[in-house]
Amino acid sequence: MTTDLINHQEPDRRDDRRRKVRALLAGGLVLGIGAAVTLAAWTDNVFGQAQFTAENWNVQGDFSAAGSGAWQEYNTTGTAGTFNYTTGFAALSPGTTVYAPVALRVGLGPTAGGAYDAAVTLVGATPTTGPLTSFLTYQVVSNVTAANCTAGTITGGASVVAAGSTLGTGSAAKAITLPKAGTALPLCFAVTLPASATADQVAGKTTNTLTWQFQAEAVVPATP
Repeated sequence: MTTDLINHQEPDRRDDRRRKVRALLAGGLVLGIGAAVTLAAWTDNVFGQAQFTAENWNVQGDFSAAGSGAWQEYNTTGTAGTFNYTTGFAALSPGTTVYAPVALRVGLGPTAGGAYDAAVTLVGATPTTGPLTSFLTYQVVSNVTAANCTAGTITGGASVVAAGSTLGTGSAAKAITLPKAGTALPLCFAVTLPASATADQVAGKTTNTLTWQFQAEAVVPATP
C-alpha cells in the first residue's frame, strides 16, 4: 500500500511543476507586452519664439560755422568733423586767439532724441608732437552759441577745459551731459598762441592735424 501511494503522488508533483512553468511563461509574456507599450508612449513639444531690438541711442556732432544743424555721426577718426576756426588760424601771431563752434546732441539720422542721456568726456588733442603744438593753449566753454563763439564772445558759458590748457588736455570725466530729448549743446573751442611766444620759437611752424575725441556713454538707469 505504501508503494502505490508514493507512485501516485509523483505524477501530481510533475503536473504542479508544469503548471508553475506555464504560469511563469505567461507572466513573462505579459511583462514583455507592458514594456512595449511604455516605449511607444506619446510625445509632444512646446516652442517659444521672440525677437529683440536694442534701444535707439546715438550721439551726433555739428561742426558748421553757423550752427546750422548739419548733424552727422563723425564716429571714426577717418570721418572726423572739421572745425571751422575763425580767420587767422592758418597765420597765427603771438597774442591771437581763434574760435570754432561745435554742437553735440543725442540723435539718430535727422531725428533728435534717444532712449538715454549721454555723459561725454572730451579727450585732449592727438598727436601733440607737431613743432607748433607745444606753444598753443586752448579752452572749451559750453552753452555759447555759434554766433557768439565766432565773434569771440565766450563769457557766461560753463568751462569744460580751463583757459591756458595745453592742447593735449581733456575735460574731467563725463563733464558734458546731453539730454535724451535731443536738445543740442553748443560748445566753443578757443585756441591761443600766447604773447610770450617769440618769432624764433614759432615763426613758420605748424601743428600736425589734431584730433579731439568726444567719448559718449549712455546713462542707463539702474535696473530695480
